[in-house]
Amino acid sequence: MEHETAAEQLSKAAKAYRRTEKAHEEARQALKQAAVEALDAGVKQSEVVKTTGWTREYLRRLRKGGDGDAPAKPKKS
Repeated sequence: MEHETAAEQLSKAAKAYRRTEKAHEEARQALKQAAVEALDAGVKQSEVVKTTGWTREYLRRLRKGGDGDAPAKPKKS
C-alpha cells in the first residue's frame, strides 16, 4: 500500500471514529440508566447481565450510584 493511500485511510478512519464517539458514549449512558431502572423495577439481575453483557459486579457498582467504570473502593476494616 502506498504511503499516501495509507495516510488517507488512517485520516478517514480517525474522522469516522470521532464522529461516532459522542453517539456511542450517549448510548452507553442511556444503557447504564436503563439497566439501573430495570433492576429497581424488579428485573432479575441475571436477565440484565444477559441483556447488557455486563458483570454482576459492574451492575452492583452502577446501582450504588457509581459510574461502574471506577475501581471498587476498598472496604474499611
